Amino acid sequence: MDNYRMKHRQTIKGAERRSYFRIDDDAILDFRLVSEEELEPDRDFEHQQLVDRLTLRARFESISREFVPILREIEASSPALAKYLSSIDKKLNILCELHMDVVVKGMNMTPQKINLGAGGISFFASKPLPAGSILELSVVLLPEFVGIFAYARVVTCTCASDDMDGVGAYKISVEFQRISEDVRDTIIRHVLNREQQSMMGR
Repeated sequence: MDNYRMKHRQTIKGAERRSYFRIDDDAILDFRLVSEEELEPDRDFEHQQLVDRLTLRARFESISREFVPILREIEASSPALAKYLSSIDKKLNILCELHMDVVVKGMNMTPQKINLGAGGISFFASKPLPAGSILELSVVLLPEFVGIFAYARVVTCTCASDDMDGVGAYKISVEFQRISEDVRDTIIRHVLNREQQSMMGR
């Protein structure tokens, strides 16, 4: 195993130990109630397209991380080729950013306050949701505009003291259900990055 992959795994393992560390953050979030049956992996083509559009940026970043050790090997023997491949990657990232801009505008949502961790998320809603119900979540993490899709089960629903700037008077806390390791890693990386930024700003 090369040094990059070993360090990558060590980083993820360290993050897993803090998987329930949570941060207050801003994100674009949408959800809908679903049935237990809809937790099953077999979904229709149209639904899968929606998921793919939302999570494209996250998948791009995952592929780029996998490409790093290969690019380093290429750079050692052919710097010009490595530079060319890097420029292609940058062009693809620009296209991905434009794509995510369209996705976010299509959600027609403004950022709202959330509390996020690898185990779950809490947010505010205009209507109460019964504990135990299942939600389908579409979340865009800021400022990276990385989209994640996940199912979650409502743990608590409490009445907030005010309307939280129009986003809702009910605080909903949920636990993620059956999320993939890629999604969990994306959340962990985001949480750790935001924590680091917060510490540097102190």
